[in-house]
Amino acid sequence: MRLVIKKTIAVLTIFLIIPLSVTAVNWQWQPTSINSTSEYFFWLTETASFPWAIITSGLLFLLFCLLLANKTKKTILLLLILVSAMLGGQIIKSLIKQQTAESRPYVLWLAKEYHFNDKQFYSQTRAERKATIEQLLANSNTIPNWLAQHWQNETGYAFPSGHTLFAATWAFLAIALLSFKRHFLIVNAIIIWSLLIETSRLLLGMHSAYDLILGIVLAWVISLICCFYARKWHIV
Repeated sequence: MRLVIKKTIAVLTIFLIIPLSVTAVNWQWQPTSINSTSEYFFWLTETASFPWAIITSGLLFLLFCLLLANKTKKTILLLLILVSAMLGGQIIKSLIKQQTAESRPYVLWLAKEYHFNDKQFYSQTRAERKATIEQLLANSNTIPNWLAQHWQNETGYAFPSGHTLFAATWAFLAIALLSFKRHFLIVNAIIIWSLLIETSRLLLGMHSAYDLILGIVLAWVISLICCFYARKWHIV
């Protein structure tokens, strides 16, 4: 496990550079963050959004199974570990969100721009929150329609970032379970995808740096636990 920790620490540091840098310069999301590349980040972030995240997970499950397991028993155990990592992470994330009840950056901006209380916004049902955003941004020249739609579908609390947790968990699992030298391109592609997902959550006004940091740390811990059992069950 010491080797696994050493292998993942470097990538953990890379993942933390973005939110720590944002915190250091006290960057806050504003509509001025939206530019010609923002929509590409939106389509990218959708790969970690429901229901597309199910397809992403299915493809990655298949990839891990093809690269790791050569026996039926090992395949079942590997699937058990991967499914537990994904579901466990999202359950933990949901529990923390309900306890912390932190507002999303875009909600704070809307509250300031349209003069309402963000806590009042979250006291509504999800359907009511969606209708509120739709009404406020119906004729907006500031927020593009694709982003307004994304906000309407993501009206929950912010802390921690579920998308970052999802993507970073896959990245850490790839480093911990796959042979980095043998599968260099695949592992690096998953890491880059995860970094872009992380960045998209900031640029689209969905999360603050602190939301990302907890998502990354949770992903790292979950991946280490999964790696422990993968080694114990002789999968790797």
